[in-house]
Amino acid sequence: MIRHTSTSVVLIGLHPPLAETLEAWVRTHIAEPLDVTSVQTVPDALAYLRSHRIDLVLADETAARHELRTIHTVSPDTAIIGVVMKPEDSARLQMLRHGAHEVLCLLPSADTDQSRMLQQALARVNGRTDILKESSPHTICEAAPLHLIHDMNNLLTSINGFADLLLAQLQPDHPARTGAEQIRLAGKRATALLKSHTPSAPAAPPQSPSYPTSPVIAQAA
Repeated sequence: MIRHTSTSVVLIGLHPPLAETLEAWVRTHIAEPLDVTSVQTVPDALAYLRSHRIDLVLADETAARHELRTIHTVSPDTAIIGVVMKPEDSARLQMLRHGAHEVLCLLPSADTDQSRMLQQALARVNGRTDILKESSPHTICEAAPLHLIHDMNNLLTSINGFADLLLAQLQPDHPARTGAEQIRLAGKRATALLKSHTPSAPAAPPQSPSYPTSPVIAQAA
């Protein structure tokens, strides 16, 4: 039997900046001793299970497509939480079908209680709710380092800017225009949600976007 001396959390398929943000969030909710490991695929997680007991898995949408249910078979005491970007019912249902016990949204709605979601996932599977801290922030943005929030804002500035630039170059009947409009809409929604869940900070002068300017965009605005 594998000796279990700490709470083990595995992050599957998450890029390094996002993995760092989620690790910070996990550490605000779960008491030490805590072991957090990142792997890229579900088979990598299964290999890790051969020598470790995993209490909690957080997996992105790509990893979930490779059947998280295999983890259920190998380790029925592992709680699995799917990670999605937006609070959409379709994305949540898809994650649950792939085998997640609960779904964590990176950009939650105002009524999202992430701490309760984590507690429910643990209670349903392994009963280890005693590993949770008594008091912890409810949202990822409260746990995320400020430099990561700043980096996400910069990325969204580029996404939104290039979406505007692309739309300015496409005719109204161009077949790619609908896709570009959806990119811009999603980018602006993500910016608004991130802003609404970012800790207050002193006002600072706006930064210039890092994408090329275009007189066409100025006219469109």
